Amino acid sequence: MVSLTASRSFNQEEMKKGRVHLEGKYLSAAWMVWVAGAILAWISLTPVAWIGWLLIHAGMASRASMLIACGLLIFLGNFFLLKRVLSDLYQEDRPKQEVSHDGRQIACILALQILFALACTHLSGSFNPIGMQQWFWMPVAGFAGVLLRRRRHMILVLLITLVISTAREYIVQGPHHAVFWMFGQISTSVFIMGCSFAMTQASRQRMNTARLAAELRSANARLELQADQAAVLAVEQERNRLARDIHDSVGHSLTVVGAQLEAAEALLSHNSSRALESIQKAQRASREGLAEIRRSVFSLRAIPQDQRTLAESLTSLITSAERPGLKLALQQSGKSRSLPSLVEISLYRCAQEGITNACRHAGASEITVHLDFTAHTHVVLSVADNGRGFSQIPESSHGLKGLRERATLLNGEFFAGTGQRGGGCCRMMIPA
Repeated sequence: MVSLTASRSFNQEEMKKGRVHLEGKYLSAAWMVWVAGAILAWISLTPVAWIGWLLIHAGMASRASMLIACGLLIFLGNFFLLKRVLSDLYQEDRPKQEVSHDGRQIACILALQILFALACTHLSGSFNPIGMQQWFWMPVAGFAGVLLRRRRHMILVLLITLVISTAREYIVQGPHHAVFWMFGQISTSVFIMGCSFAMTQASRQRMNTARLAAELRSANARLELQADQAAVLAVEQERNRLARDIHDSVGHSLTVVGAQLEAAEALLSHNSSRALESIQKAQRASREGLAEIRRSVFSLRAIPQDQRTLAESLTSLITSAERPGLKLALQQSGKSRSLPSLVEISLYRCAQEGITNACRHAGASEITVHLDFTAHTHVVLSVADNGRGFSQIPESSHGLKGLRERATLLNGEFFAGTGQRGGGCCRMMIPA
């Protein structure tokens, strides 16, 4: 798995090294700038040079100089603008939106193009070898196709240039020349405008693809990072579950073993049969504790006996915990029903921890375990004693905290404290 930062840095490095080519090297920004610049130079400078040479031979050197100066100025300005636009349309290293122009900027650019074309046409006078004057209007159509995104705007620019150039030709050359000019202007402008628009749309689609690819890589990196975090969280939850199981089973078993051995020591001198019975209970508790540890380590279903019901398991738990001076009882309300394994384990652990705390801390002589099935939406297990209660869960009580965590994971509730009758009480309610 890789992080989001690592994924982004890898993508950037690969693009810088030239290993990532979305559309091939012929669509690079530098390549397109030079190709478009050469085309622009041919369109802009060829008619200037040709008509300027004709003006010089006709003895109009000053007019030829003005035409050449105006043509060079137009070419340099258009080349700078074209370089800026194409560098944004064909960039490779960072997929983002091209530099946007608002309506005023686009209107100013197209207005200047029309004025420069009209100026060059006026300076050319009547010299128009093989329709060279119409080349002055090609940059207007080209920039309209690049900068404009709506066809009605391009049609509007086409009509404006057609009206202005045709009107000028009508005034200077007459109606016959104006008709041929109009048809020629329509053909060249539509062709240049269509090619520029298609090129721009292709580059925008390419840029959108690059941006979507970058977003997809970032999303994949985020998903991988979330998967790593989920895996770590799952491991932590499993460790906590095993820790709770080991604590509950081992703590209860050792408590029972200690209590039974203490009872056997007290009874050994005057009642050997009762002492032997306590020793046998301690042996059974130790074996059960060892079996619990093995089941927890191998992540198996950790209930005392897999084939028993919850009530039978609780009965066995109470029997193993009984000793002289301590009375335990199991009560049940409602009709018993099948429960999910996690619910049974959690209720069993609640009974284990409640009995252990009552024996170890509360000084109780009577403990009652109550299993309540009366509600159809949930089941409740409570452990009540007649010993000392407590107002809140002690900080050192890992068992009670583990029971609260179990109940929370199962969308249930857990209470530990002083009961209604004064003694200690542990109660777990789980939807089931």
